[in-house]
Amino acid sequence: MGQIVEINQKRLFSLEDARDLLPVVRRVTKSSYEVVKRLSTQLSFIPDKAKQAKIEEQIQGVIQEWNTKIRKLGCEAKGMWLVDFDSGDGYYCWRYPEPNINYFHGYFEGFRGRVKIH
Repeated sequence: MGQIVEINQKRLFSLEDARDLLPVVRRVTKSSYEVVKRLSTQLSFIPDKAKQAKIEEQIQGVIQEWNTKIRKLGCEAKGMWLVDFDSGDGYYCWRYPEPNINYFHGYFEGFRGRVKIH
């Protein structure tokens, strides 16, 4: 199961290690995604600015908590629901709700430079 590491501690993953950890990453991400989606829907129906600000604060809190959980697993949260697993040569790249880790990109290419893993 997922190994917890200290925040900001560098962890290198083989593709197999990253794929083994993915169910934990997916579960954490799905849970946070669903809360943010629900709060965002509420936000669109509330005309009161003070209540909107409170919900926006809750959304930011959920996203920050997700980011912290991902880092504790030794991964990097690179954007909304986007997780990178450092391989030592670049990153195995996964974005919710993709079913598996099927992409890789170098340290400087980012999400747009990701290529399919064969």
